Amino acid sequence: MNTLDAIKTRRSTRGFSDKQISDADLEAILFAGGQAAVGGADFKSLKLYAVQNPELLQAIDAASAKARPGSHPLYGAPTLVVLASKTSILPNIEFTNAGCIIQNMMLAATDLGIDSIYLWMSMFGINNDPELISRLGFPEGFTCVGTMALGYAAKDFPKLKAEEQRIEVTYIK
Repeated sequence: MNTLDAIKTRRSTRGFSDKQISDADLEAILFAGGQAAVGGADFKSLKLYAVQNPELLQAIDAASAKARPGSHPLYGAPTLVVLASKTSILPNIEFTNAGCIIQNMMLAATDLGIDSIYLWMSMFGINNDPELISRLGFPEGFTCVGTMALGYAAKDFPKLKAEEQRIEVTYIK
């Protein structure tokens, strides 16, 4: 699949089956994340965690749902990728880094036929629960700056109108 096709077909999956992705696919997706553009090339300020432990996933889901009781912010995904960062050489660049890293991984997942979603609530769930930070093994000074779920959709979701520009564009020449 070429990059533009991956961009057109990637969608945010909000309901996963319990089928786990292969170790080889997970490794390829994490590698794609490690190839992302990172501000100041400060790769040492970042760490990726691939969570597939069902009990830990359930704990992260529960902590994340505190912002919206009764919800399941991980959508039943069998894999959660957590991106942790310490303060970088450029203030707040960690959130731009997270966007680049997670987008790379989502496009790689799409290329491999794996569904994904960029999750925001789980970042707050993790950062507001010291026990989760400990269970994940974050080094001192690291916080969660982004998460994404991976797996296979539990059902078919509507296709996006991939041929339409969805954001207004102004050309200034």
